[in-house]
Amino acid sequence: MFLGVQMAVAKLDSLPIQAPRLNFHHIDGLNNNKITAFCQDHDGYMWIGTYNGLHRYDGQNYRLFLHNGDSSALKSSRIKCLLEDSRKTLWVGSMDGLSRYVLTQDRIETIEVEQRYFPDLQSPNIILDFVEDPERERLLVASFTEGLLVYDYRSDRFYPYFEAGNEAPLFNYAFSSLELRALALDHKHQRLWVGSSAKYLNYLDLETDEVGEIGLLDENGHVVEDIVSLEIVNENNLWVGTLEKGVFVIDISKKKPVVLHHYYHDRGDPFSLRNNFVTQIYLDKEKRIWVCNDNGGLHLYDAQIDGFHSYIPDSSPNSITNISIRCVYQDQQNRLWVGTALEGVDIVDPLLYKFQHLQKTYSQKVNLSNNIIRDFHEDSEGRMWIATDGGGVNIFDPIDKTVEVLKWEEGKNHSLSSDAVLTMLEVEEGEVWVGTWKGGINIIDEKTLEVSFFQPENGALKSVFELIQDKEGMIWATSFGQGVQRIDPTTGQVKSYLHDRKDPNSLKSNLTFALFEDSQGNIWVGGATSGLYILRHENKGSGKFEQLQFKTGRPLDIANDWVAQIYEGNDQNIYCATSSGLIKVDPETMLFENVIKGKLPSHDIRSILQDKRGRFWIASVNKLSQYDPLADSVISYTYRDGLQNDEFTKNAAYICQDGVIYLGGTQGVNYFDSENIPFNECPPQVHITGLKLFNKVVEPNDSTGLIQEHISKVDEITFDNEQWRFTLSYIGLNYTSPEYNAYAFMLEGLDTDWNYVGNQKEVTYSHLPFGQYVFKVKAANNDGVWQESPASIRIIILPPWWLTWWAISAVVILAGLIIYAFIRWRIFKISIREQQLKVMVKERTAQLSEKNKELKDLNLAITDQAEELKAYNDALNEMNEKLEELVEIRTQEIRDKNSKLTKFAFDNAHRVRGPLTRIMGLMSLIKKESEFDQREFWIEKVAEASKEMDDITRDMGSEIDEHLKEE
Repeated sequence: MFLGVQMAVAKLDSLPIQAPRLNFHHIDGLNNNKITAFCQDHDGYMWIGTYNGLHRYDGQNYRLFLHNGDSSALKSSRIKCLLEDSRKTLWVGSMDGLSRYVLTQDRIETIEVEQRYFPDLQSPNIILDFVEDPERERLLVASFTEGLLVYDYRSDRFYPYFEAGNEAPLFNYAFSSLELRALALDHKHQRLWVGSSAKYLNYLDLETDEVGEIGLLDENGHVVEDIVSLEIVNENNLWVGTLEKGVFVIDISKKKPVVLHHYYHDRGDPFSLRNNFVTQIYLDKEKRIWVCNDNGGLHLYDAQIDGFHSYIPDSSPNSITNISIRCVYQDQQNRLWVGTALEGVDIVDPLLYKFQHLQKTYSQKVNLSNNIIRDFHEDSEGRMWIATDGGGVNIFDPIDKTVEVLKWEEGKNHSLSSDAVLTMLEVEEGEVWVGTWKGGINIIDEKTLEVSFFQPENGALKSVFELIQDKEGMIWATSFGQGVQRIDPTTGQVKSYLHDRKDPNSLKSNLTFALFEDSQGNIWVGGATSGLYILRHENKGSGKFEQLQFKTGRPLDIANDWVAQIYEGNDQNIYCATSSGLIKVDPETMLFENVIKGKLPSHDIRSILQDKRGRFWIASVNKLSQYDPLADSVISYTYRDGLQNDEFTKNAAYICQDGVIYLGGTQGVNYFDSENIPFNECPPQVHITGLKLFNKVVEPNDSTGLIQEHISKVDEITFDNEQWRFTLSYIGLNYTSPEYNAYAFMLEGLDTDWNYVGNQKEVTYSHLPFGQYVFKVKAANNDGVWQESPASIRIIILPPWWLTWWAISAVVILAGLIIYAFIRWRIFKISIREQQLKVMVKERTAQLSEKNKELKDLNLAITDQAEELKAYNDALNEMNEKLEELVEIRTQEIRDKNSKLTKFAFDNAHRVRGPLTRIMGLMSLIKKESEFDQREFWIEKVAEASKEMDDITRDMGSEIDEHLKEE
């Protein structure tokens, strides 16, 4: 490869010099397409001068300023030059005078020359150029009708340039002509260079006011006239553009300037100017010199060849749009704005087209033979071999930008057997194996491009999808419906690995696609419908395949996926591009993981690569994503970044030795340097641009009284209670794909977080509660870079009149007065009541005195009664004590009698029990005795016992009667 690089470098000397590639992006929407001037102001707005109006451009919309007869408008709509000075004032030169933009009032103000110096001049003051002299605080102006003019910042005067101490108009000077066209201020040597319609180039010494001249001779020795553009380069050289004689370079470092070179059109020199009609010379920030030509295109000076590269319209999609170029300008982010004579504005944006696009088209010089790309191969000379599905092999030389095509040719023995090329593999140095559809394997010699064929007898390699070579030198192939084939390139023998129902270790399907050998020598096979297989190094001879898949119903299942590509990452894990996402396989545990799921724009992955920095480049259906594992971040790119606007093909990705990545799709090839992808790091400048009240635009000092300056310069707005609905508009100034800017806003005091609203550029609020708020808005550019410091404006919502301070104060005062009157009334009422109470108290006092006397008498009576009651109470207490003693005596007597009764009852119970027992015994005997005589006997005995009981009973009755008597 190193030898190939050396050869490529050596080849540069013999190759034609290539112009730096410029992609021109056209913008539309101007009021007029004849462009005359550009300027970007300090706020980031682009100002575009045309033949019919001045445009302020924010990336998506234009603000148009025209001559309409108003004193606050342009005096002429035909703009000639633009400049923003060190004081941030935008100056406008037109076909009728000098104007400036007053930002605070958002209007144009015309500056009139003091007419006392030109009392009889009737023609308009045509301003063609101006330069700022900041040291002397003035603007030097080239007028085509009034010569050299000066606007003095300090005195606010606009007058002709005077010689020191002599107020005389310029035509008394030794300048070649009043018809000035161009100016250039040489700060180093303190000279003002003046180009005019005359035959000589003038220079004015700013310190001495001396005027000098230098004659410019064309190729025929004639003095050149009509100098239209001046540009100082590297402080010591002045480039001079003429109307019809090309470009001159003058050494201005010497006291007497010297012409160094004359560049003009030469038919025999491809690096000369295309014609001599120069419209502008421009030096950009990279010190590149641009020359604009009328009907000659845009020219870029190349010091290595001391000539010019020209850019003219062609059929390529990113060509410049017009051959007549009037002006160029480089903005703050190094975009080159190109003003054409008929087609408006083209922009060369280094941040816009991140990817190169190579395809089959009739609109560009370098063409492919077919746009469906299947594979890539880099040869020893650094050329890229491109496999096309229908166009054979295209050999692209990235240095000289040429394409050589190898195709099938009828009747030619050493042409390709098929133009449908699907895969390529360098087997030996200088020998490329090419797998085709229905054409088998072709072997191409890299140097001679001669083609030979490899055609095994079994026909298993008729349509080949993938070719790889393992560490032992064996070639492995996947072929349509033929499983996996292993080829010995030395013997030509082919071994087939096919599906066998009887062998559980065989492939489950013969529909295979992807092939890969990992760092351990294992062969990985991706099926078209059967998932992923591994043939371990030790099983290559036996053909024992292991199918890796999850069972149905598990979270991850690739058993039915088409595995488009298999790749081993720097972490030694295996990555599979599938229709279900990017699958990572751990070769140690054989566990699957769907990585970066949800972060990619599509789950249908077509190819994957990893660059030198460890970043993955993942091609999905029609987008490309860069995944950084360290930052865990994903950046996605689409057609707006230069990618083809269709789908990428499976396994069509390649990374070259120098880091350039090639991607194939159905619309050709995209290629790019992975280490140098343009990234827009500059966030947009955000401005609040407009205010509407009830959907009507609010202007400074209008009837609403809301703002006195342009809204972008206002810090605070106050709305009254009736101005309850308003709209704020805003813009983020980014000219690289501005349609993909994003915005976020918040209203402090109402919102607690940012509202992310995409590309919405205005917000409406209504019925906000009264109080103070701060509106903030920020923006992100096309690459998602957000601005750190948002634009903001303070908003005050006044309360209704009844809640204003004066209304509240009036209410408080009135309430105070009411309270005071009420208090005074209460005091009056209380005084009256006091008098009434005094009378009542006096009457009541008399009554109380009388009652008091009565109470005293009553008290004496009560005292006497109390003494009587006390005596009576003492008597009662004495009686009570006696009664308690009597009760105690009677209680004891009752106890004694009860005791006697108890003893009486006990004794008599025993006396009665004897006779009763005898009676019961005699009755038993009577029942048993059958003889009558015996019964008589026993009956008598019963009678005796009964009598005894009767006597006892009588005695008891007598004792009871005696007891009762005692009671």
